[in-house]
Amino acid sequence: MARGPVFRVKFAGVIEFRSETPLHVGGRKEANVLYALKLPDGRLLVPSSTWKGALRALAEKLAPKLPLSGLERLAVERVLPAQSPAEARERVRDLLDDFSKALEGRPSTTFDPADVREKLQLVGYDLDRRIEDREWALVTYLSLYCPVGKLFGNWARAGSLRFLDTVLPALTQRRPGVGIDRKTGTVREGVLYFVETSEAGLRVSLVLAGEVEARGSAPARLLSSLLKAVAAVGLNVGGRKSAGLGLLTVKEAKFHAFELGGAGDEGGRLLANPFKAPPMGLQEFAEWLVKV
Repeated sequence: MARGPVFRVKFAGVIEFRSETPLHVGGRKEANVLYALKLPDGRLLVPSSTWKGALRALAEKLAPKLPLSGLERLAVERVLPAQSPAEARERVRDLLDDFSKALEGRPSTTFDPADVREKLQLVGYDLDRRIEDREWALVTYLSLYCPVGKLFGNWARAGSLRFLDTVLPALTQRRPGVGIDRKTGTVREGVLYFVETSEAGLRVSLVLAGEVEARGSAPARLLSSLLKAVAAVGLNVGGRKSAGLGLLTVKEAKFHAFELGGAGDEGGRLLANPFKAPPMGLQEFAEWLVKV
């Protein structure tokens, strides 16, 4: 049975959290005080990079559990766990001979020669000249297929999700702490410090927006799983999480989403103003993302 056209998804949303514990997003350090990140008027700031980092860390844990196949599975197994370019190279080295065959237009058991050439050209490789560093070309090629990279970015591409800074008109407090000797698990003498935090019980809003591949695709399924996990267990943001700080739980959420060029957007009406799309709750949006 023939499938209809495949549309990309565009969305904007707001997730309202409650801080179950005090929150510390680090600013400057002076003497033995770790100050919170604040605006000049004293309001606390949760920058977009903090949101992105917290959600990306959770996405990296969820991605290996998705039912993936082909190049997406290879990308998640080989490239995603790498902590450095050197480690990424090492993790793909056994695939290099097969990749070189595809790069040269010869039959390959793993890679499609036409797709390899197309994707490498898209990221700036000049295929009229010999690629000397084929190892990194392979890392780059697989990175283009990583669902985490498609959402949050990686060595080969920019991410498709965007987050706004969050400003909190909150009072601060200083919490004392002591240094711990990790080898012995005992308190280190003479190491006393203070951490500046917000109060607990704050309303914390996350505004996010983005574009995702078609509903049912690996990035859409990963985003769906990510939102469901955040709704179920909350999200830890900021520093000192091991000391119990930064736990947020979802209280409510609203998403406006549509398929580019799909029903309701044939003339670009929704592209011009996504908020004209009917609102959905978090669970409804998460289910909509995987419905084909």
